[in-house]
Amino acid sequence: MARRKVRYYFGRLNIIAQRVDKDRLLTQGVQPHTIVMHRGLGWGFFKVATLDSPVGEFVHGFVVKYKPETEEEVAIPETHDLDDKTIENKVRAKARFFLHVPSHIIAYHPVGQEIPRDVFVRRFVELFEAALGNFFVKAEILPIDEPHRLREAMKRLEKISRIFVYLHPSNPSNRDIWRRTDERLQRLKASSYREDYQSDGRSEGLEISDDEELESKIAMAEDGYGRVDITGQEAGENITVSTRDMPVTTLAGTDDEDPEVVLNLLAASVRRILQRFTSE
Repeated sequence: MARRKVRYYFGRLNIIAQRVDKDRLLTQGVQPHTIVMHRGLGWGFFKVATLDSPVGEFVHGFVVKYKPETEEEVAIPETHDLDDKTIENKVRAKARFFLHVPSHIIAYHPVGQEIPRDVFVRRFVELFEAALGNFFVKAEILPIDEPHRLREAMKRLEKISRIFVYLHPSNPSNRDIWRRTDERLQRLKASSYREDYQSDGRSEGLEISDDEELESKIAMAEDGYGRVDITGQEAGENITVSTRDMPVTTLAGTDDEDPEVVLNLLAASVRRILQRFTSE
């Protein structure tokens, strides 16, 4: 019988800090020392370990959501009675992750309504910053997208009325297609960059075909260093297409499987993402 598989999503952990050694910050930030509380539930990094692979070192672990105290009804066989027992630190849900140290690529498995994608990202970043003492360090996980998928979605828009761009300087490396944009941000020592283009509602919309600068910024966002939202009309309705909605995903083993086995399935997608930086 084939083993069940679950879906992993790929993003990039962007670390915004003045310190140059961001790899050290990365490994320090995922150490299992910190607990944060939300609505009576504890959150933390658990079972953190490093793994070696053909594509480099990974940090593996779980973002765990647990309840400090839970009342459970239990059976007492000796008296055939029922009673309540306090269970401490009962796990509500756990979301597995694999973080590639050289590139800061993260693959993670959300868990239904308990730890959906947006909650995983928020809690991971919160725990990461808390582990570093919230001291002049900010972090953000942005999705890594399938190349050109946003541009394919743009072709369905009859008229584009708005383009919003949000970028981070790259962490470890950049690509030819967006190197000039990235180096400018690095030179300006900018921690982030935004631009917002809007057309007059009475016009025919923004003219963006063959705009090489916008193409480079979309590619930078697709590689996990930002976000691009494009608003326009499709079949007479206003819709927004975004890099947030088009992440790279793959299927891999469940939480019960050995992490090395799961990583073997994820490594092909990590390698494919890394090849973007070497194939130009």
